Amino acid sequence: MIKVLDKDWGIFDTNYKTSREKLFLIFPYRANFEELKQLLFESKTDSIFDTRFTDILWRFPISMSDCEFMKLLQIFLVENWHHNHESIIRKFQDWFNEDKDTIKYLMQAFHSPPEFYKYDEALKYPYIRKIIYAIGAQPEPYNFEALEAISQSEDEEIKALALHQIEKRKRLGRWEANSNE
Repeated sequence: MIKVLDKDWGIFDTNYKTSREKLFLIFPYRANFEELKQLLFESKTDSIFDTRFTDILWRFPISMSDCEFMKLLQIFLVENWHHNHESIIRKFQDWFNEDKDTIKYLMQAFHSPPEFYKYDEALKYPYIRKIIYAIGAQPEPYNFEALEAISQSEDEEIKALALHQIEKRKRLGRWEANSNE
Protein backbone atom coordinates (compact mmCIF):
# COMPACT_ATOMS: atom_id res chain seq x y z
CA MET A 1 0.00 0.00 0.00
CA ILE A 2 0.99 3.59 -0.54
CA LYS A 3 2.90 5.32 2.23
CA VAL A 4 3.23 9.06 1.66
CA LEU A 5 6.25 10.57 3.41
CA ASP A 6 5.89 13.65 5.63
CA LYS A 7 8.04 15.71 3.26
CA ASP A 8 5.72 14.78 0.40
CA TRP A 9 2.62 15.68 2.42
CA GLY A 10 4.41 19.01 2.81
CA ILE A 11 4.56 19.41 -0.98
CA PHE A 12 0.91 18.43 -1.24
CA ASP A 13 -0.18 20.83 1.51
CA THR A 14 1.99 23.71 0.28
CA ASN A 15 0.34 23.45 -3.13
CA TYR A 16 -3.19 23.48 -1.72
CA LYS A 17 -4.51 25.60 -4.61
CA THR A 18 -3.01 23.33 -7.25
CA SER A 19 -5.39 21.07 -9.15
CA ARG A 20 -5.08 17.30 -9.28
CA GLU A 21 -3.85 17.51 -12.88
CA LYS A 22 -1.10 20.01 -12.08
CA LEU A 23 -0.03 18.07 -8.99
CA PHE A 24 0.91 15.22 -11.34
CA LEU A 25 3.92 17.31 -12.34
CA ILE A 26 5.30 17.95 -8.84
CA PHE A 27 3.88 15.27 -6.54
CA PRO A 28 5.59 11.85 -6.62
CA TYR A 29 2.50 9.70 -5.91
CA ARG A 30 -0.40 8.37 -7.97
CA ALA A 31 -3.05 6.44 -6.07
CA ASN A 32 -5.08 3.60 -7.48
CA PHE A 33 -8.51 2.69 -6.12
CA GLU A 34 -7.31 0.71 -3.09
CA GLU A 35 -4.58 3.21 -2.25
CA LEU A 36 -6.86 6.23 -2.39
CA LYS A 37 -9.46 4.39 -0.33
CA GLN A 38 -6.78 3.59 2.26
CA LEU A 39 -5.58 7.21 2.37
CA LEU A 40 -9.13 8.46 2.78
CA PHE A 41 -9.84 6.09 5.67
CA GLU A 42 -6.51 7.04 7.28
CA SER A 43 -7.54 10.70 7.11
CA LYS A 44 -10.39 9.90 9.49
CA THR A 45 -8.02 10.31 12.42
CA ASP A 46 -6.33 13.44 11.09
CA SER A 47 -6.12 16.22 13.65
CA ILE A 48 -7.07 18.86 11.06
CA PHE A 49 -10.76 18.06 10.91
CA ASP A 50 -11.88 16.99 7.44
CA THR A 51 -9.28 19.04 5.57
CA ARG A 52 -7.03 16.14 4.68
CA PHE A 53 -10.00 14.00 3.59
CA THR A 54 -11.26 16.76 1.29
CA ASP A 55 -7.82 17.38 -0.17
CA ILE A 56 -7.16 13.70 -0.79
CA LEU A 57 -10.58 13.04 -2.31
CA TRP A 58 -10.59 15.92 -4.76
CA ARG A 59 -6.90 16.73 -5.35
CA PHE A 60 -4.66 13.69 -4.76
CA PRO A 61 -3.26 12.49 -8.12
CA ILE A 62 -4.92 9.24 -9.11
CA SER A 63 -4.38 6.43 -11.57
CA MET A 64 -7.86 4.96 -11.84
CA SER A 65 -10.77 5.06 -14.23
CA ASP A 66 -13.84 7.23 -13.79
CA CYS A 67 -15.79 4.06 -12.98
CA GLU A 68 -13.40 3.23 -10.13
CA PHE A 69 -13.57 6.80 -8.83
CA MET A 70 -17.37 6.62 -8.90
CA LYS A 71 -17.23 3.41 -6.83
CA LEU A 72 -14.99 5.23 -4.34
CA LEU A 73 -17.51 8.07 -4.09
CA GLN A 74 -20.28 5.54 -3.47
CA ILE A 75 -18.33 4.11 -0.53
CA PHE A 76 -17.65 7.48 1.05
CA LEU A 77 -21.13 8.89 0.48
CA VAL A 78 -22.41 6.60 3.22
CA GLU A 79 -19.51 7.19 5.62
CA ASN A 80 -20.68 9.70 8.22
CA TRP A 81 -17.45 11.05 9.66
CA HIS A 82 -16.59 13.65 6.99
CA HIS A 83 -18.35 16.71 5.55
CA ASN A 84 -18.12 16.03 1.79
CA HIS A 85 -21.55 14.47 1.33
CA GLU A 86 -23.04 17.34 -0.61
CA SER A 87 -20.05 17.53 -2.97
CA ILE A 88 -20.25 13.79 -3.58
CA ILE A 89 -24.01 13.98 -4.16
CA ARG A 90 -23.42 16.79 -6.67
CA LYS A 91 -20.96 14.56 -8.57
CA PHE A 92 -23.67 11.90 -8.77
CA GLN A 93 -26.15 14.42 -10.11
CA ASP A 94 -23.86 16.09 -12.64
CA TRP A 95 -21.28 13.53 -13.63
CA PHE A 96 -21.76 9.97 -12.40
CA ASN A 97 -25.39 9.43 -13.34
CA GLU A 98 -25.37 6.38 -15.58
CA ASP A 99 -25.17 3.59 -12.97
CA LYS A 100 -28.42 2.46 -11.38
CA ASP A 101 -26.44 1.10 -8.39
CA THR A 102 -25.76 4.68 -7.32
CA ILE A 103 -29.42 4.97 -6.35
CA LYS A 104 -28.86 2.41 -3.59
CA TYR A 105 -26.13 4.61 -2.07
CA LEU A 106 -28.18 7.77 -2.45
CA MET A 107 -31.11 6.07 -0.73
CA GLN A 108 -28.81 4.95 2.08
CA ALA A 109 -27.56 8.54 2.45
CA PHE A 110 -31.20 9.68 2.51
CA HIS A 111 -32.19 7.21 5.24
CA SER A 112 -29.00 7.60 7.33
CA PRO A 113 -27.77 11.17 7.07
CA PRO A 114 -24.83 12.32 9.18
CA GLU A 115 -25.86 13.56 12.61
CA PHE A 116 -25.32 17.23 11.82
CA TYR A 117 -28.03 17.04 9.11
CA LYS A 118 -30.63 15.27 11.21
CA TYR A 119 -31.43 17.97 13.72
CA ASP A 120 -30.86 21.22 11.90
CA GLU A 121 -33.67 21.88 9.44
CA ALA A 122 -31.63 24.63 7.76
CA LEU A 123 -29.18 21.86 6.75
CA LYS A 124 -31.54 18.87 6.55
CA TYR A 125 -33.89 19.91 3.75
CA PRO A 126 -31.25 21.29 1.35
CA TYR A 127 -29.30 18.04 1.87
CA ILE A 128 -32.38 15.93 1.17
CA ARG A 129 -33.25 18.08 -1.86
CA LYS A 130 -29.75 17.46 -3.28
CA ILE A 131 -30.18 13.70 -2.80
CA ILE A 132 -33.58 13.78 -4.49
CA TYR A 133 -32.20 15.75 -7.46
CA ALA A 134 -29.27 13.32 -7.77
CA ILE A 135 -31.70 10.39 -7.75
CA GLY A 136 -33.71 12.10 -10.48
CA ALA A 137 -30.57 12.29 -12.63
CA GLN A 138 -30.00 8.52 -12.39
CA PRO A 139 -31.21 6.01 -14.99
CA GLU A 140 -34.92 5.46 -15.52
CA PRO A 141 -37.08 3.68 -14.40
CA TYR A 142 -34.95 3.06 -11.29
CA ASN A 143 -34.93 6.76 -10.39
CA PHE A 144 -38.75 6.82 -10.42
CA GLU A 145 -38.93 3.79 -8.13
CA ALA A 146 -36.69 5.49 -5.57
CA LEU A 147 -38.53 8.81 -5.83
CA GLU A 148 -41.87 7.03 -5.39
CA ALA A 149 -40.53 5.39 -2.21
CA ILE A 150 -39.38 8.77 -0.88
CA SER A 151 -42.75 10.34 -1.74
CA GLN A 152 -44.36 8.01 0.81
CA SER A 153 -42.65 9.96 3.60
CA GLU A 154 -44.77 11.28 6.42
CA ASP A 155 -42.69 14.45 6.35
CA GLU A 156 -44.72 16.79 4.14
CA GLU A 157 -41.71 18.79 2.94
CA ILE A 158 -39.82 15.64 1.89
CA LYS A 159 -42.94 14.29 0.23
CA ALA A 160 -43.36 17.55 -1.70
CA LEU A 161 -39.72 17.52 -2.83
CA ALA A 162 -40.01 13.95 -4.12
CA LEU A 163 -43.34 14.56 -5.87
CA HIS A 164 -41.97 17.71 -7.50
CA GLN A 165 -38.99 15.77 -8.84
CA ILE A 166 -41.25 12.98 -10.14
CA GLU A 167 -43.41 15.47 -12.02
CA LYS A 168 -40.38 17.29 -13.37
CA ARG A 169 -38.86 14.03 -14.62
CA LYS A 170 -42.13 12.96 -16.21
CA ARG A 171 -42.42 16.33 -17.94
CA LEU A 172 -38.80 16.85 -18.97
CA GLY A 173 -37.13 13.45 -18.79
CA ARG A 174 -33.74 12.97 -17.21
CA TRP A 175 -32.17 16.00 -18.83
CA GLU A 176 -33.75 19.42 -19.05
CA ALA A 177 -31.36 20.28 -21.89
CA ASN A 178 -33.22 17.90 -24.22
CA SER A 179 -36.33 20.07 -24.05
CA ASN A 180 -34.34 23.18 -25.01
CA GLU A 181 -32.82 21.72 -28.18
